[in-house]
Amino acid sequence: MMPTRPPNRPSRAAAAMLVALCALAACSRPAAPTPAEPTGVATASPQTAAQPSMWRLDAEASQLSFVSIKNDRIAEVHRFTDLIGTVDAEGEANLKVGLESVQTGIEIRDQRMREMLFEAASYPQAVVTLSVDPQVIGALAPGTSQLLRTNVRLELHGLAGTMPAMLRVTRLDAQRWLVTSEQPVIVDAAAFDLVAGVEQLREVAGLQSIATGIPVSFALSFVGS
Repeated sequence: MMPTRPPNRPSRAAAAMLVALCALAACSRPAAPTPAEPTGVATASPQTAAQPSMWRLDAEASQLSFVSIKNDRIAEVHRFTDLIGTVDAEGEANLKVGLESVQTGIEIRDQRMREMLFEAASYPQAVVTLSVDPQVIGALAPGTSQLLRTNVRLELHGLAGTMPAMLRVTRLDAQRWLVTSEQPVIVDAAAFDLVAGVEQLREVAGLQSIATGIPVSFALSFVGS
């Protein structure tokens, strides 16, 4: 009697080859995509991080003052409270000063300055413009400052003039900058047709003289947006 053959079974070698092919097929499958890094998390240093496209004046944290000198020896400090300012992405800065908001500490003197000196009914605002380099300002690290020598353009009493200014720009934190006058900016009353108004103030107050060179100082707080 002829022996019967057992059913065909894969040899050990064939089984090993089958396992290898399966493993190879598994390795050839595309790997699952790795989740992308979150795009909303900034990883750049402060110098290279995106900078604000606009800075707006925080009027409550800002001040602009000027000094009047009477009788050649008495200096008094006055200020304006109506301030609106911006700096755009190109570095064009604009500050509007409401002249009706002048405060001298004496109500009747406030009224006289509004009416006799500034003629605020006809010329309600003074406008200051200047240009700064936004890259230089934006690159400042918090707690550091930059001294800027520049020219400012002043529109006042229907006239415009340019004068030199030395400013210090300090970055307070990621979104706040402080711009201060390193030294007072001197406004010449004659250049803006204000001498007649100064003279009226002198006469009504019974003074010997009021200086026509007016030192102006400021501390302006800007917030990036």
